[in-house]
Amino acid sequence: MIRIEIKIELNPTEESDKIIKVMSNFTNFNKDTVQIDKISEGYYLYTVIAYGRDSLQTMFTGLRNQRIVESARKYLMSKRKENSVSFMLNKQALYMNKFHFCYTPEESPMGPVWIRIESDNIIRILEYLVPHTIKGKPQEVDYIPE
Repeated sequence: MIRIEIKIELNPTEESDKIIKVMSNFTNFNKDTVQIDKISEGYYLYTVIAYGRDSLQTMFTGLRNQRIVESARKYLMSKRKENSVSFMLNKQALYMNKFHFCYTPEESPMGPVWIRIESDNIIRILEYLVPHTIKGKPQEVDYIPE
């Protein structure tokens, strides 16, 4: 089973509907399932969990549209641990429907989007999302992960 967890901090200067848009630019989810926790005065943590292969489709398409499959592969493979991969994306870029990976939280001035993808076979998920490329062209695998 594929499980995606997304966490985003809402700063006092941000609007909550924009945080929901950022999340939906990464994956499909039921907006009623968003959990909101107060961190401190004016700061909140938004968390959503999505399940299944459909939750990968937005990322799959976005990486190909931006033509960053090869660089995304290097980044995501370096972040893999056992049955998961955890990484950060720039919040402002994702709001604009662009995938910009961050190595440190400081690379996203408004705070990053924290993402964790879990699966019993995370390698198979990564091979699907970010396959090897030849001259920049993804060498798509012949399966869709479950």
